Amino acid sequence: MPGWMFDSVALIDYYHNRTAVAPYFEMILNGQATGAYSTITELELWQGIRAGEEERHEAMLALLERVPLDGAIARRAGELRRRIGLDNLSLPDAAIAASAELTGRVLLTRNTRDFAALKTLMDIELYGD
Repeated sequence: MPGWMFDSVALIDYYHNRTAVAPYFEMILNGQATGAYSTITELELWQGIRAGEEERHEAMLALLERVPLDGAIARRAGELRRRIGLDNLSLPDAAIAASAELTGRVLLTRNTRDFAALKTLMDIELYGD
């Protein structure tokens, strides 16, 4: 059964009803796949939330498993940044990627710019409209 780690862009796209990400959520809702998000992704989402959107965001996140940041993820994120280059991979993106890798999930994003350098190191599924 496929398992995805949704990055912030993927969750924002789903929240805004962008069609390219919908099939992934449909598979989760139908029990054909699993989904997760990093606590870093949760932080990124909540910094941009508007008044009155809290309940809808909570409902979206309830469909997925939260992966907390721990020591193993922190160390792997640091290794990824050293390997890729500090200027080529942000700390939040490194933590999200490490969360995907260490939980055996495929990172799901349409953010080719920020995750392009990782494409040769890990499973990343790019979707687009």
